[in-house]
Amino acid sequence: MSNLRATDRLIINQLFNNGVFTRTITPKTTGPMVDAINALKKPANQQRLNSYFKNLLGVVPDNYQENLLFLFGTQRLEPEAVHVLLATIKAVINLPELQNTQSDRVVATQTIIRQVHSEVVTLNEKEIRRQITALFVDRFALFVPDLPDLGPSEQTQTVEDYWDVSPDFNYFAQCLVNHLQAQTDTQPLTAVQRVNRALLTQRYLSRSSKLWPDLLVHKVEIAEQWAQLGRFDLECGDDYALLLDNTRQPSKAKPFVVAIAVANSLGVGIPSDMLTTRIHLLTRQIFPETDVPVGLVKQALTDNGLVKEENQYVSPTPIVSRFVMRTMVEQDAKTPDEGEA
Repeated sequence: MSNLRATDRLIINQLFNNGVFTRTITPKTTGPMVDAINALKKPANQQRLNSYFKNLLGVVPDNYQENLLFLFGTQRLEPEAVHVLLATIKAVINLPELQNTQSDRVVATQTIIRQVHSEVVTLNEKEIRRQITALFVDRFALFVPDLPDLGPSEQTQTVEDYWDVSPDFNYFAQCLVNHLQAQTDTQPLTAVQRVNRALLTQRYLSRSSKLWPDLLVHKVEIAEQWAQLGRFDLECGDDYALLLDNTRQPSKAKPFVVAIAVANSLGVGIPSDMLTTRIHLLTRQIFPETDVPVGLVKQALTDNGLVKEENQYVSPTPIVSRFVMRTMVEQDAKTPDEGEA
């Protein structure tokens, strides 16, 4: 088993979070990130990273000149998103203002959106902006929103927004092209790799899963593999296994509270097209004075493995009982003076 160092853990966790790790050091780069970038230049460290990924999942990140890309499982893109992604890459690479400069890489947001719209004509500019933001700002962190400072007399004016483009954008583009052109790895997976892939993409396994016997046989090894990253704990119950991410703190969030209630209300399940109505109903019951976005509730349902969707039908997973039980324990632990939150 690989003996990971702090720099290894930082790189791997960033790849799990964003799918991208790039090598350029800027004035804003933190000390730990500088150490990780320098460590990745050493072939021995690259080999240790690849060994960890290979043992864990049976796949390694794409590497182009110490710039890494990791697209896996639910991180893979739908065809429409791939079209927007490639059109955005083309637009940015061809921008005259980004040619041969590493200092000022700020470009007008609308300039990129219009260029992408000329390629992706099936989407309007509002949707293109949303998808580019989801991909390059929120996910890959290659664009940083940049708004000009306004004086008091300019506050009411319509202001053009900008994106500050990462200096490693072209390296990312090459990584992506290599990834899309690479042949699918057909090597058979081990039992441990199959279980870990399921845990990474779903975050849980139920007793009914075909992988359950493999999990029971190898759960100690699997737990040790994930524990090396310093953020994951494998919790095994009688009828479920849950990969807990210590960087997530959802229990106090309103969407998470509603998600628990929704999952617990599903019984044997409901048609997928009825889920939004169910969310609205329970939101009004639990938080009558608060508007909780449906999208965030749906995200909480999937991120925490509370539901599964098959054949246009949504049903609860065994994970629901874990959270319901915890809520009951916390409620019993309250003193008479605490009352309801």
